[in-house]
Amino acid sequence: MNTKKIKSLKMIGICFISCAVISCQKDDVPTIPQNSNVDESVISTLTKMGFNTSVMGVSSYQDYYLVEGDILIKKKDIEENNSNINLRADSKKKGQARTDYSVTSTNAHNINIIMDESIWGNPRWYHGLYKAISVWNSVPGSNLKLNILDITDANLYNVRKDIIITGDNNTLASNVAASAAFPTFDGKPGEKIIVNSDYNISYPSNAVWNIIHEIGHCIGLRHTNWYFRGESGFPYGAIDIPNTPSSLAGDQLSIMNGGTADFEFNMNQNNLPSNYDIIATKYLYPLVATFSVNSYITGASTVGKYGQNTYRLSYASDEVGINYKWEVNGINGLNYYYHYNNNRSYTLDEITFDVAGQYQLKCTISGGKYNSPRVITKVITVS
Repeated sequence: MNTKKIKSLKMIGICFISCAVISCQKDDVPTIPQNSNVDESVISTLTKMGFNTSVMGVSSYQDYYLVEGDILIKKKDIEENNSNINLRADSKKKGQARTDYSVTSTNAHNINIIMDESIWGNPRWYHGLYKAISVWNSVPGSNLKLNILDITDANLYNVRKDIIITGDNNTLASNVAASAAFPTFDGKPGEKIIVNSDYNISYPSNAVWNIIHEIGHCIGLRHTNWYFRGESGFPYGAIDIPNTPSSLAGDQLSIMNGGTADFEFNMNQNNLPSNYDIIATKYLYPLVATFSVNSYITGASTVGKYGQNTYRLSYASDEVGINYKWEVNGINGLNYYYHYNNNRSYTLDEITFDVAGQYQLKCTISGGKYNSPRVITKVITVS
């Protein structure tokens, strides 16, 4: 985070948090009328949780209740837990906090993120996602392995889809940047990130900041300043993470602070801006060097001769010591081999073939946090 932004903390808009989906926004929240279809017991429960239900109203939106203009709360969490309300969890610290649930090791912390076509036309959100993924994967000592998948690739239709990032289709208020879900009780990451296609993203670095923040929620991180903001600890919890700040000052550098929707990420930085965010991530997801990176090569499987095509490895990282070696081999009798000297890029840019046939793309990841090299392949047909 740049110094100018740090000094202007008090000028940044507020991020509100919900039990299931949190939204980052500015101050000016539009009024939404109360929906008569919402049961009075639900409204009473939300009121006990500290939400303003009389002025802003409560409305129903798919599987969620919409409160105070921008807060989405999963209906089943309200209906199943309305007898156990706590506005704030007990807290002796004012540093990083987590939810009751985190992503289990069942999937060895390989998390697949699907980029919905609704944000393809917005290059700042689109490219911001790649940088955000790289930052999370670069956290030293952390076992998180995030992959970006292209759902237009038929070979990936059956791949597990953990988080879907999508445009809001005009469902978020104009002053709301994005929202995201927390991990669920069965150890899965928060299933959805919604970004506001109309939000005034002035710079790509602003999109990066917001997506890093929302992914943090999907893996179980609360707002670092949740207690100061009077946010509810119900029902997912707000549990202090050891070795993070205990002073009233909190951690002003944390990318997980609420109210930072207008902040920008330092694009020359390859890691989280706060050392305490790194400590929190390592605490939740400690490195297991023997675990494998389950990655994929995304891009068209069938291409025409002479066309330029770009392929990306779904695991993007700029961590210290990591290398990507790209090779292209002819197969099924096609005599062809080429390797690329740039071993630092997870992207194979604009390659062209002038001979029809089948080729195998191969990318070998080595170095970095994990002990064994990982070889990922993809067959493409040139016609």
